[in-house]
Amino acid sequence: MSQWAEIRHMHVVDGVSKKQVARRLGLDVKTVRSALKQEEAPLVRRSPRRGRQLDTWREEIEKLLRATPRISAKRIGKLLEPKAGRINERTLRKYVADLRGHLFEKEAFVHRTPQLGDAMEVDFGESWAELAGHRQKVKYIVVTLPASNVYFAKAYPVERLECLLDGMSEALEWFGGVPRRGVLDNTSLAVRKVLKGTDRLETERFHAFRGEWILHVDFCAPGKGWEKGAVERGVEYVRGLVFRPMPKCASFDELNAMMLAELDRDLDERKRRDGRTARQAFAAEREHLRPLPVHRPETCKVISCVADKYAHVRVDKVSYSLPTRFTRRTVTCKLFHDRVEVVLDGEVIARHERSFRSGATVIDPLHVLALLERKHRSIGESTAIGQWELNAVFYELREKLRGAVRKPDREWIGVLRLLESNSMSAVESAVREALVRGSARLETVRQLLRQGTLDPSRPAPIQLDREDLAALDVGAPNLAAWDVLCDGGVR
Repeated sequence: MSQWAEIRHMHVVDGVSKKQVARRLGLDVKTVRSALKQEEAPLVRRSPRRGRQLDTWREEIEKLLRATPRISAKRIGKLLEPKAGRINERTLRKYVADLRGHLFEKEAFVHRTPQLGDAMEVDFGESWAELAGHRQKVKYIVVTLPASNVYFAKAYPVERLECLLDGMSEALEWFGGVPRRGVLDNTSLAVRKVLKGTDRLETERFHAFRGEWILHVDFCAPGKGWEKGAVERGVEYVRGLVFRPMPKCASFDELNAMMLAELDRDLDERKRRDGRTARQAFAAEREHLRPLPVHRPETCKVISCVADKYAHVRVDKVSYSLPTRFTRRTVTCKLFHDRVEVVLDGEVIARHERSFRSGATVIDPLHVLALLERKHRSIGESTAIGQWELNAVFYELREKLRGAVRKPDREWIGVLRLLESNSMSAVESAVREALVRGSARLETVRQLLRQGTLDPSRPAPIQLDREDLAALDVGAPNLAAWDVLCDGGVR
């Protein structure tokens, strides 16, 4: 058709003869004459569609697709293999995709206009980061307010219930208020069973958590992730904003601080269709959020367990130590995303940094010192002492004790037990001073600590001058009170 237009233009407008047009365009003069006779553009002739290799099995493939619309091309190939032989996977995928387009209508979506303060959407994504020099996969939660299109994100080493609870709490704090409802997919962290319609059997801890926030939750229909399309886009947006290129940080705390700084800066740079910045839209939506409750629910999973003979509790495939006096006691473990707290009768008896290394044993050496003082012959094989990274001055003290006392390891453990009531820096200084004075003994270290000059965190003793002493009024003793106490009995 473009050649037809060119011929007519050259001859009618430019005045080029038919023979010259034919010569310039490399055509036969008859073709030029025919083109000039046509007043309307010629129709484009299309070759008939050639047959395809899989047309032989079209009916069978259609039958499979109608019976099971979600069946994969790979599975169809497996079912056809006994009859049709092995089919090229790429060819099969393209043929099945074309056939789906003819058999099923394309799904249409409803354009939404979210209401201010109505909803927040929650989802997890994953990416890679370099933390403390090691490349590792990280999970990150994204929470968005669709009405203002504002994103909150936080990274974790795993995707667990306690991470979901912590992420939602941190997001609500960052938003500065609570929307009417939350929208999640059917994650097993929050949903135990998908019931008929919109009903869900929620996990006990998630149900209690959202109840304390007074937050209604809508769960997407199975396989309908577009029902929370704002956060689906948000996961990709955060990945591009923060994780490309791969960030290099010293810890998760530094990574999360960097993520929030990027998202906060992005509020001023991202423009909405109405011309407002995301920060301006965010400020408008904040006015429609409910105030944060005074009581903030704990973002942890609660598990009841029994300490074993080593005074260890095993939760989430990791063992954590307790003070040995709680051996074989039933306790409550609170699993937070970053720590583990062990509670007995309302009191926290142990607190550890959370470990996600399956089979790990996390021991606080202070928990076993009282036991080792009685069983000091086990020090050489004690896991707690072996894992403890003590300053070299403590091992120097141990060597000095071996040649000075009858039971050096017991006295050495006695020195370490001073850490139960004193800071590490104060005890180190006291041990170093004792070695300088040539008196490597427990009582020497204890006396140096008792003086209170080596621990800057300890308050200075009260010094009373003469005027203060004179101001004190102490009454004379009443010896008759003794008779009243004894009621006249034998003294």
